[in-house]
Amino acid sequence: MNTRIAFWNILRKDMKTYYLKPPNISWGLVFPFAWMLMFYLRSQTALDIRELLPRAVSMSILFGTTSMLAVTITFERRSRSFERLLLAPIDLSLLMLAKTGGAVLFGVLNAIVPLLVAAFVVDLSEVGWTTVIGSILLIAATSIL
Repeated sequence: MNTRIAFWNILRKDMKTYYLKPPNISWGLVFPFAWMLMFYLRSQTALDIRELLPRAVSMSILFGTTSMLAVTITFERRSRSFERLLLAPIDLSLLMLAKTGGAVLFGVLNAIVPLLVAAFVVDLSEVGWTTVIGSILLIAATSIL
């Protein structure tokens, strides 16, 4: 029971302190659009959203998770709160799981933005959503390493 409480409180603190700030939220919304625009400008042919969508989702996850995890650890080391977490009577693997869990969650939320945009533009009824959701989770989990 105490491990769940510790995990939840660390995750909640990171989300409130670092991830859910207006600049991060706005950049999380703007970033996928910037990637789509970049792919559009790079392509020499007409824009195919279905072809572009996996790349935009992957890049949004990758840069969302890696940048946010680096920000939390850097700021906490600078403010010396990371040392306090290391001295807390919780397992080190639980601490790292809570820290990386916030970055994974932020990456998953970043992946939703291009999916929502694409859903309004093209018909996504042929998409295998279980594969897409599994891929999003795996990409988010591997990009924190």
